[in-house]
Amino acid sequence: MSNYTQHTRPSLETKPNRDSLAVALDAINDRWSLHIVRAVAFGAWRYTDILRDVGAPRDVLSSRLRKLTESGILQPHAPEKGRFAGYELTQKGRDLGQVILVLKRWGDTYGEDGAPQVDFIHDVCGEVFVAEVCCQACGKPIRSGEFSVHHASQEC
Repeated sequence: MSNYTQHTRPSLETKPNRDSLAVALDAINDRWSLHIVRAVAFGAWRYTDILRDVGAPRDVLSSRLRKLTESGILQPHAPEKGRFAGYELTQKGRDLGQVILVLKRWGDTYGEDGAPQVDFIHDVCGEVFVAEVCCQACGKPIRSGEFSVHHASQEC
């Protein structure tokens, strides 16, 4: 992202622009939210399962689950008799899962030596896949330094 060319006053008092990326980062700007989404995406849905998979303190986990539910990333899961039983990802949460897939690829490349890797199988073809960020227009993979930033709502 070194091609960012917006000119701003250098000041500690300058607040970052509120663009869609800033909004997205704010949705997961704490230590636990992506871990929770990962746990639910991998099949944990009961509070105790999420607690075990994430390892957050109970009060923190409860707070983050509430935040993720209020923001529309998680929703209550009620499999029996309409009673609350746990959590599941909404469409918004499943879409956030794509971000986790790209982070997984980064972790596979730069993670700790000896850390176990998880393979993802594409259910359509049955093969292991690696998440790739591609241009929607031409289909080619995007690499760092191969794009520029343009704010659609303002002149840079």
